[in-house]
Amino acid sequence: MKKFVSLVICVMTLLFVVCEPSTAKAFSVSDSKQVTFSKGNLQYTRTTHTWSFASAQWEMIGTDNVTGGSMSYDQEYGYKKIGILADKVDLFGWSTSSTKFGVSTSTAYYVYSGSFVDWGTNKIGSDAPNTWRTLTYNEWKYLLNTRPNASSLRGVAQVNGVNGLILLPDNWTCPSGITFKSGFHSSYGVDYYAAYQTFTVDQWSKLEAAGAVFLPAAGDRFSDLVYHVQIYGRYWSATEGDSDSAYCLYFYSNKASTNFNGRSYGHSVRLVKDL
Repeated sequence: MKKFVSLVICVMTLLFVVCEPSTAKAFSVSDSKQVTFSKGNLQYTRTTHTWSFASAQWEMIGTDNVTGGSMSYDQEYGYKKIGILADKVDLFGWSTSSTKFGVSTSTAYYVYSGSFVDWGTNKIGSDAPNTWRTLTYNEWKYLLNTRPNASSLRGVAQVNGVNGLILLPDNWTCPSGITFKSGFHSSYGVDYYAAYQTFTVDQWSKLEAAGAVFLPAAGDRFSDLVYHVQIYGRYWSATEGDSDSAYCLYFYSNKASTNFNGRSYGHSVRLVKDL
């Protein structure tokens, strides 16, 4: 009888694993490689030395990457705040062995010198080290511009009050009752994300179930200053530019592209898993 019960439990467990729904869809990052994205931006808690992913794709720490000080707002430059680096952060300098994965407020380029150390080498949440990795510059470029139908698989939007860029998987089918517009607004500014298209939490849950990925416009950090929140999104790549720069994906309401920036600037990180 005990053996029978154990067998039933094992079968039920297997069925659960097999039947468990997954929203992760394939995104081509070269003509021979596909990846899936993590469920949210990377976060780090300094007091506990733990890494995690945001609980929702639109979640960003924003100006709360620093504590104290006052916040200001400008329609063309977004939200800005200067203070002291907070305990929980999600804007990182480019990651090298000497900078503890970019959790630093130094503005000196030599502090960020050296070879790249991938954030995915850490244990993130319950995931073992090396489960995730950072896209290279060429992979971001391919995903954004080169993969088949690339221009129809990206578009700016506001999701649950957060501005950002939506990326769609290779084999995209828009959910019934949802209208997605690819592309960008003709104007630059905080308000133009929502003016282009807006999705509620309910609508986003359908898009996410179909495989859509949302990159929030989480802004930039330079030392203890956080700025461009809700206007810029910059996401690090694993590719260096020179001794004091590295490449990243960047976007705002009327454009998305790839470029390089100083390694000491704090940008967002969204990791991927190879298929």
